[in-house]
Formats: sequence, C-alpha cells, structure tokens
Amino acid sequence: MTTESRVRRIVVGVDGSAESVAALRWACREASLSAAEVLAVLALESSCHQIASYAVPVPRHPRGSWGGVRDVLRRAVGEAVSEFPGVRVRTDIAEGLAARVLLDHASDADMLVLGRTPYGPDPRRAAGPVTRACLRASVCPVVIIGSGPLQPLTEEVPLAPQAAGHVPPLWQRDLEGSGAAR
Repeated sequence: MTTESRVRRIVVGVDGSAESVAALRWACREASLSAAEVLAVLALESSCHQIASYAVPVPRHPRGSWGGVRDVLRRAVGEAVSEFPGVRVRTDIAEGLAARVLLDHASDADMLVLGRTPYGPDPRRAAGPVTRACLRASVCPVVIIGSGPLQPLTEEVPLAPQAAGHVPPLWQRDLEGSGAAR
C-alpha cells in the first residue's frame, strides 16, 4: 500500500487591502499549525476591475511594468510572514477574472482563504461578487476573514454551556422530518 505524501496547500486571494493581508496572516498561522504551504494569488483584471475585489487593474500602457503589482504582493506577504517566519509562502500573479483565477488555483488546494471587505454602502452585506462566486463554486473549503487582529494561539474560546450539541428546535424538527436525524 502506498501513501501519497503531498504538501498541504492554502490558497489566499491578495489585493493589498487590510482584509486580504489579514486573510494572508490567518493562512500563515493555519499553515504553521498544519505544516502547509501558502500560495498568495493576486489576480489582474483588465476590464472588470471596477466591480471585483481581489483584483488590481492591468497596467494600461502596453509597455507598462508589473513592478507596482509585484510590490503590492511583496508588501502583503512581507507583512504576513513577519509573524510566522517558518511558513513557506509562494506567490503568483495571474491575469483574468478574479473569481476564476482564485478558483483555478484552489482546484487542488486544501483551503481557499479570502478577506472580507465591507461591500458597498451597506456594511451588513455579507460578501462581494468574487467572494460569493468562490463560495458557490469552490471544490475546497472557503474561509472568510475580517480585518480584525488575530487572537493569540494560546487563548481558549469558552463555549456557552448550552452551545455544545445544541440544535435549535426549528432545525431539529426539519431534521426529523427529512430523515437526516436517523
């Protein structure tokens, strides 16, 4: 019997925003706990960059340099890995629709991590179009991270006494009726 020993991989959408850097920091922390590598992906969109997060516009000049885009990615990675120096972080800059680029990179990943940016004038709106597309179509788990500070690794989060195993009565009724409770 042979066992496949592949490196676990966490893909992160990076655009230089505080939320994407927080997502990258979270992914680095997760990678440090699970011996995974992180792939930081920056998507360049030429036509739809106005409406999609995780996208930096492609340079308008035909002879334009991607140096500015590389700097955005380099700064984000530098900021995130400074807290987790033992984590291996690879980077990739890819041209295309942000959701498609992220989904393609995450097709064989263990996890896709995205930063949650308040979308538009309504801060209660859960996610922008790229995040929604990734949540709908990803073949791996998707983790959405806000821009708040990371909690220390040693801090335990107490559970409310009734939270463990608690199922709201409405859900319980739905489960019993569906046959899933058996």
